[in-house]
Amino acid sequence: MIKILYITKNGKVIGEKIKKVLEFYKYDCSIEYSKEFKPEGNEKGFIFIMATGITLRKYVLGELRDYIKDKTKDPFIIAVDEMGNNIIPLLSSHLGHGMYFSKLLGDELQINVSKTTASDVNNKIGIDVLSEKYFLETPSKKAILKINKAVLEYKPKLSIPISWKNSETEKLSESYELEYHDSKDSDLGHKYDSWIFEDTMVLKAKPICFGIGARKDIPSHKVYWTVKKACYLRNIPAWRINSFSTVEVKKNEKGIIYTASKFKKPLNIYSIDELNNIYNNFDKKGTLKRSEFVHKNIGTYGVSEPCAILDVLNHIDYNLDEHNKKDILESIDLILPKLKNDGVTVSICSTI
Repeated sequence: MIKILYITKNGKVIGEKIKKVLEFYKYDCSIEYSKEFKPEGNEKGFIFIMATGITLRKYVLGELRDYIKDKTKDPFIIAVDEMGNNIIPLLSSHLGHGMYFSKLLGDELQINVSKTTASDVNNKIGIDVLSEKYFLETPSKKAILKINKAVLEYKPKLSIPISWKNSETEKLSESYELEYHDSKDSDLGHKYDSWIFEDTMVLKAKPICFGIGARKDIPSHKVYWTVKKACYLRNIPAWRINSFSTVEVKKNEKGIIYTASKFKKPLNIYSIDELNNIYNNFDKKGTLKRSEFVHKNIGTYGVSEPCAILDVLNHIDYNLDEHNKKDILESIDLILPKLKNDGVTVSICSTI
């Protein structure tokens, strides 16, 4: 949940525009009058449409002080002036995605984004930015300090999987002494692709898994373009996808098979029982979307969300039978909840 807070009538107008952008990109958000605000403690971030002084004194140092403790986990804090002229990311700009959302809103609403972090103003890419942009493990505070300081002074060594070599990653040579390795031959790789900094610090890539559901005999192009839309909404390059998955009753759908083949990624199949196991035993908070219509037709409440979750769990060798029946959504990240588009559903899942 992203909360948007305003004080004045004009601030509310700007807030409504921000809310429309976030909803278009399928982010859960709400807009609130500042005097009615009550933090819940599970927010992804806050957008304050007011002066930075009020934002810092009343909220960062006041009502939110108990929720801001660790830069690797804190929610992002963004300030926007009530005329909508400037966006200022204040906290958790990188790992918390504050800069990502600032740029997103800045581009969509034509608002200036004020950058203040050393790496951003020097057009360098820090280790925390790489973690957020390419879905890598969260670096430690020590690693962030060491590598980001090095990036500002010289080009530290960075070795990435050769399978990730493309025109986008090659731009990293502007900030790093870039090398490539074959993760399959490395003890550091295993099932993951590792990024190695200065020959000592290792960040493993998180799995990015797409679950797909579709109406019977759906045209291939509709499945393909829904996946493309999902990639666009979460800024995920096609080469970063690990796998696709669907339920057994859809395993012969030409549109799903075609899409996995087009992206050159494996298509994994899960049974109705496996999907129901997620709904019945591991979604204790009722977070996943449930459709009685889908349940009546195929025997489970949904396809894309539980399939994406199961695919991630298989990537990390998480055996459901060996764990207590708790809400597994606490340990995974449903990056994109069920996206419905013209007879196709797509969900994206990773690890937290």
